[in-house]
Amino acid sequence: MFIRLLVLEWKSFFRSSSFGSGLAIKLLMGFLAIYFLFVFFSLGLGLYALLEENFPNEEPLMALNRHFLYWFVGSFLFRMMLQKLPLLNIKPLLIHNIPRSTIVHYTLAKTLYAFFNLLLVVCLIPFTIVVHHSTGMSYGQLLPWLLAILFTEYALNFTNLLVQNKSDDGIKKLLPILVFGLICYALDYFKIFSFAAYFGAFYDVVLENPVLLVVPVILAVLCYYLLFKDIRNRFYLDSFIKTKNMAEKDVDLSWTDRFGGISPFLQLDLRLIWRNKRPRHATVIGIIFLAYGLMFYTDNKYADSSMYVFTGIFMTGIFLMNFGQFIPSWDSSYYPMLMTQDISFKQYLESKVILMYISVAILFVLSTPYIYYGWNIVETNLACAVYNIGINVPVILYFGTKNRKRIDLDNGNWFNSQGIGAAQWLVGFPLLVPPIIFWAIPKVIWNIHVANAILMLIGIVGLIFRSRILSWISEKYANKKYKMLTGFKEVNN
Repeated sequence: MFIRLLVLEWKSFFRSSSFGSGLAIKLLMGFLAIYFLFVFFSLGLGLYALLEENFPNEEPLMALNRHFLYWFVGSFLFRMMLQKLPLLNIKPLLIHNIPRSTIVHYTLAKTLYAFFNLLLVVCLIPFTIVVHHSTGMSYGQLLPWLLAILFTEYALNFTNLLVQNKSDDGIKKLLPILVFGLICYALDYFKIFSFAAYFGAFYDVVLENPVLLVVPVILAVLCYYLLFKDIRNRFYLDSFIKTKNMAEKDVDLSWTDRFGGISPFLQLDLRLIWRNKRPRHATVIGIIFLAYGLMFYTDNKYADSSMYVFTGIFMTGIFLMNFGQFIPSWDSSYYPMLMTQDISFKQYLESKVILMYISVAILFVLSTPYIYYGWNIVETNLACAVYNIGINVPVILYFGTKNRKRIDLDNGNWFNSQGIGAAQWLVGFPLLVPPIIFWAIPKVIWNIHVANAILMLIGIVGLIFRSRILSWISEKYANKKYKMLTGFKEVNN
């Protein structure tokens, strides 16, 4: 039965109407996966020497055990954001003579070779071999140690999926784990109490008493059983029917009335963000990436360099990029209804423009604390914000004419590839490369202040011709109207 289910899934992929784009995305993701697997394999080969260098007074294997707690906390956080239960198209199977337990076991078995699990495997296997040759420790000691860590990782794998099944997706479920990790690190850093040392001591003991391998094995089996039971008990067709709470709490959006005829569309976009997981994640990511500047502003070698303008464009325009690249796909579920209304494309796009203007302004204000690292940073961020408003907003709207893919608003998987087409892969270049060039040339000829002024001037010119540019883009949307409607009817793309 497992083989039959695998064949069905294989056929559904190759017979999909979006096979070409789906294959391209999977090939790209496969290339990235191979790259990271190679990086972790190389890390495993050099990890012993790295630990010897950084912890000269401690046995490298014991030093590694002391840090596994932080690995597991980080792994759990990333699993929360990126890993979802790999459900195949199960609704047609529920009406056939296939045991539900078989479908559930097959689904959970697919998680055993999840990318996160493979990372640890390809890192620790070469590390174990290096430890054997460097210390003379027998594989009889090292193999139970290795299995204990891997079974702990599998326990996290099943626990993550269980938590996601039982709780609504969102940033709130990440906070307890993040806070726990930060508290553990702070207590360890200030030498108050080391949770990591006590946690790692268990793996030290496994090296001396391999029989204790049974503890993480039982833990992984228990987590698997609880997840299996939870999915099995809710494996009915009606559980896939989305129910709406009609008394859902709303927000007061009366302040948008000042925008006149576009206010209903602006309210629609704000409610879309408020009520749905994927656009809400685009907003949360914008706030998180405000910390991106710490990678460059704290390092003097990047002072007044092109990385300033790259970072400024990225930080003040991250919502513009995350949200704007899927216009009009965000409205794909009700796009046919919108096209029957007495509205112009220019009105429709105007609401998106205002929303992105507001986001750029808010992100710039939130980035002003970087003045601590120098006034030039805030000045460059202001120039980048103006450029984003004047130039990058029209650019992102133009690339929206290439969108044909339906968006699942409730797909809570962070950074998922659903709805991504060629336009999303290409749009990054015109958004990021031209402003760097426009800024770098006058910076080399004159100075950073002239470069910022020219970048800001280009953005202001875009604002002056805003109406004409928007009218031209609106015509493009009108010309592609029926192709968009056809594309949005495709559910599995």
